[in-house]
Amino acid sequence: MKFIHVGVGGFGQQWVRTLKASKAAEVVAMVDVSEKSLEAAREIGGYSKNICYSNLKEAMAHVKADAVVSTTPPAFHKKDVITSLKSGLHVISEKPMSDTLPACLEMVRTAQATGKTYVVSQNYRTNPGMWTLSKLIRSGKLGQVGQIKIDFYMGIDFGGGFRHEMPYPVIVDMAIHHFDLIRFITGMDAIDVQGVSWNPLWSNYKGDCSSNTVFTMSNNAKVLYTASWCAKGSFCDWNGNWQIECEKGTVTYSHGQIKLHRTKGLYHVQKVEDVKAVGPKRSGQDYVLEEFMSAVKTGSKSMTDCLDNIRSVSMVLSAVAALKSGKKVKVLDPRIIKLLE
Repeated sequence: MKFIHVGVGGFGQQWVRTLKASKAAEVVAMVDVSEKSLEAAREIGGYSKNICYSNLKEAMAHVKADAVVSTTPPAFHKKDVITSLKSGLHVISEKPMSDTLPACLEMVRTAQATGKTYVVSQNYRTNPGMWTLSKLIRSGKLGQVGQIKIDFYMGIDFGGGFRHEMPYPVIVDMAIHHFDLIRFITGMDAIDVQGVSWNPLWSNYKGDCSSNTVFTMSNNAKVLYTASWCAKGSFCDWNGNWQIECEKGTVTYSHGQIKLHRTKGLYHVQKVEDVKAVGPKRSGQDYVLEEFMSAVKTGSKSMTDCLDNIRSVSMVLSAVAALKSGKKVKVLDPRIIKLLE
């Protein structure tokens, strides 16, 4: 499959490596407004300067492609995705789908209208620990989920850039992974959310970089998500620390270690077991790319197809609305419900 890769700087370099490593993918054009980023990408992939362009439409006019990978900042996804879909190309975009609901709705509607595959990269699902939690919880062996606590405390300085300027950076740019994992692990969707946010006195982020949100899930279970990108230290890995409490026991995850706490009666822990984390054969962007190409070829749906992912990005957008208003907010906007129907 022939790809145009848009946005090859920063995290886009990871996709440069992913596409280069795939035997089934061929990069026929790279697009970026920065010549420096293009130069770095050429060096990583061993590409010629002849395949480099400063804008997507110019690249489309010069090469024949099947699909586009967009790894630009969230605010630019809409233009890249819609331009590509309307030009008959399938699309993978990085998370989050976009930073506004109208943009997300327009992209999903365009994918539906054109009949093209549009997938959002949610690579955290394929982490062995998260994959194992999903298998365990969805098996039903522990009964229904009752409550979940997720802590994500990391001190991260990006040295400036859009993350340091955006409102609620840890929610808008990072929490999409964890919110998507909540759905992936439990098999449930979120109904409503409420929360508070703040910025510690030492934070070098403009927007509130610490927050506490509570989601109500479709079975009325509660999920407490506490996060900060300006913590004084890093107290978890990128997946966060998880405590999932069910009718028959609790599963915990921390730094790659999974433990199953089996309970007897109401609350007494009868046995604690170590659970081996086992993921799919491919993981991360490699999995996303392979599943995407399979979906295009067979007409099947990728597990992070835009129609699924809009439920995850809605958790982000509703969380932001709840933090701004200080009120409980419904997760699915009526326009999304209509779209899904």
